[in-house]
Amino acid sequence: MIKPIVEWYQIKHSNFELSNHPNNKSKQQLEILSGTILQPLHSQFGAINITYGFTSQALLRYILKNSPGDMAPRVDQHASMELNSRGNRICRRDGAACDFVVAGYEHRMDEIAKYICKYLPFDRLYFYGKRRPLHISIGPENTHYALLRKTGNDGRRVNSKSATGVDTQALFDNV
Repeated sequence: MIKPIVEWYQIKHSNFELSNHPNNKSKQQLEILSGTILQPLHSQFGAINITYGFTSQALLRYILKNSPGDMAPRVDQHASMELNSRGNRICRRDGAACDFVVAGYEHRMDEIAKYICKYLPFDRLYFYGKRRPLHISIGPENTHYALLRKTGNDGRRVNSKSATGVDTQALFDNV
């Protein structure tokens, strides 16, 4: 089930013509992400649509040139275990990440976030609003860290509340 995580860009960045193929270490992490997060969510809630997934060095360069936005490739785990052109890891954190929505829950992603916090092992969860995709990652630390990010009046995203462990569930009670 890693194919959707790797091929997500084909809709958003259809002009990208290079490979977005993960190396073996990244592929292993993507399989863990799929098995521990995406497959259980699919079984519980239904179809999952990846809105931002694995990002190879070539795809990252393309995105940074053509549609940069609120990105943090050194820490967001979308590049997984990939190396840059100098042979250094793109992301400092081990693991893998994707952003997604669950079909039928496009306006209730807080319910999905709360479920993840209660039942699934994860490293980081970034919540952008009930009607926005969730960012989820896995990693060896599995920090179980959740962060609410709000959009300010100027359109920029800013960090709001955060929690770890069992305290993450309460973050989504009044969003």
